[in-house]
Amino acid sequence: MRSGTLLSFGAFLAALAAFAIIFLQSVWWYGVPGDILRVIKSLVRLEHSYRPLPQKNPGPKVLVGFGACVDLKVRAIPLLNQMGWSPPMVPLNELRAYNHSTELSSARDVILSFASAFTAGAAVERLLHNGNLFKTLVKTAASLVPPHLQNKFQSTMASDVDQRLSMFSADSATAYWALGGNAPVMAVRLAREGAEVSLAARLSPMELEQLPRGITPLMAPAAFGLPEIPEDDIHLIMEYDAGEQWGPFVAPRANRYIVLHDQENPRLSGLWPGLLDTWQSKVAKQPSGSAFSDASSQHSKSVFPDLVVVSGLQVMDNWAAGNTQDVRQSRLVELQNFLSQLPSETLVHFEMASFVNQTFASDMVRKLMPYVDSIGLNEQELPNLTSLLSSGSTTSISSAYPRVAHMLDEMRTVWATMTDPNLPRVPSASGPGWRRLSRIHLHTIAYQIIMVRRHTRGGAEARKQLDATVKMGGMPARRADVGLAWPFARAAAAKASLIAHRHTCCASAIDPVKTRILMDDSFAVTADPERWKSALRGSHQSGIRGSQNVPRVHFNETAPVFCWTEPEPQLADTGEFGRSAEGNPPMMLFDTQVEFCVAPVLVCSTVRQTAGAGDNISAGALRAQLTARQPSKD
Repeated sequence: MRSGTLLSFGAFLAALAAFAIIFLQSVWWYGVPGDILRVIKSLVRLEHSYRPLPQKNPGPKVLVGFGACVDLKVRAIPLLNQMGWSPPMVPLNELRAYNHSTELSSARDVILSFASAFTAGAAVERLLHNGNLFKTLVKTAASLVPPHLQNKFQSTMASDVDQRLSMFSADSATAYWALGGNAPVMAVRLAREGAEVSLAARLSPMELEQLPRGITPLMAPAAFGLPEIPEDDIHLIMEYDAGEQWGPFVAPRANRYIVLHDQENPRLSGLWPGLLDTWQSKVAKQPSGSAFSDASSQHSKSVFPDLVVVSGLQVMDNWAAGNTQDVRQSRLVELQNFLSQLPSETLVHFEMASFVNQTFASDMVRKLMPYVDSIGLNEQELPNLTSLLSSGSTTSISSAYPRVAHMLDEMRTVWATMTDPNLPRVPSASGPGWRRLSRIHLHTIAYQIIMVRRHTRGGAEARKQLDATVKMGGMPARRADVGLAWPFARAAAAKASLIAHRHTCCASAIDPVKTRILMDDSFAVTADPERWKSALRGSHQSGIRGSQNVPRVHFNETAPVFCWTEPEPQLADTGEFGRSAEGNPPMMLFDTQVEFCVAPVLVCSTVRQTAGAGDNISAGALRAQLTARQPSKD
């Protein structure tokens, strides 16, 4: 009898344990909002809907610039401990108010700057003026690299590290080396996604050796007193996890703090007057059905890139070259000259980054933005760009978990400012013309937002209006002006979400157990309905509910990427940035609107890396939308 009772009790415990496992698994797999498995399947289905790989035809030709570096990735807290640095005895509110434009020259400066970023969970990239201190930091971090990894570069692409996940496990390397820099990381991702990629950068022998096959390096001649054979610019990337503790401080999310002391990159050494000619001689001769000829210019028989990616300008934010001449302003002018050589149909994407020097950042925005079609940025960089455009000033660290409605309004502000009809013309290889922003991609830890221009009556009508405008003569219209440049926004948002998970988890497969959804189960389309009345005009569309004043989008796990259209946002007064030069006629307007697509991010709960996430996300989404196909309703 007693034995039977024990057996019954044992069976009860087994059943209880099984129920607990099922319950915990259901809680873990089916989190709020919605069924994670369904979200994953829906996003993967969308990712593969626009262009299956392998592709039948050669991919688009993409030129990515400028510069490269060697990344030394290290766990932040072990490095700080190895340096003997303790957390600052500073109240949290003072750290949050820390001015990141302060020049870093001492250990105390680095400690305060890191603590401020760490407590906010913000991605920060800073120049350390003290070269000796930087060398000490690098030497200390390098000592944490295991002996078997000392002379090896590690790939950070998910498909390459699947078989080497032990390197990233809890008892694995505290530090390792990798090929870095915004331009190389984006170039590698674009090439992996089927584009024909060229990289404009002066690469050291080690960097050149690590560049994957299939990417064409375009090497500038030595200038500015730099050595004929480039030396490595090392970026020290200090990674930390969500919930990681440093003394009394706790990181609210996983992120990185980057310290650098570059010599090549601040001079934009990868850019030189012969870059486009070199590209045409090395790359354009290769057969491809995607790049185009511009018959309306002096380059009528020349081939141009389909896309030019401008990145890495944040390393010019401060000047650390001692008493040597500061050439940054002249280099920005050289960048303008290069962009003006491109025909109006070549799309230009600018990958934003962390800028703290108000003078340089403001000048960079004014010189570069008129040439830009597309911008990629994160939740820290978007408020900074908004402030630079509106007042010429930089912002402090912003929220690591911003509300969707606030970010939508920030994107509307940037869009309205940069698409003002009275903006001055900019030159191009097609003759006097203009650049109009036609795409913004915001990537945050919780969601992706892609904003593009669309024609109000669809692609067929857009092509008719474009053809009619071209026949009229005058300033040539562009596909981007009528909403034909960036198709597949829904699929691009889905792809961006999946890449975010794969990169941070270092895995090509999505594991539901390691997946969280941080996005709210609904969001308002605007946080300021009085200012952005245009946002309310899309509230009649299916899926948007709520009061007339603040319509809301509700999350649907079977259709997790939600898209809607609304009139193009406009500002009554764009300030100095939007004032046209005297005599410039207003830009012609087309029957266009904007489309927003919002996708939840499948947040990795076991983060292995954060550095390079934004570059991979932006490049992957760009590739999804860079196609010769006719735009669809997606």
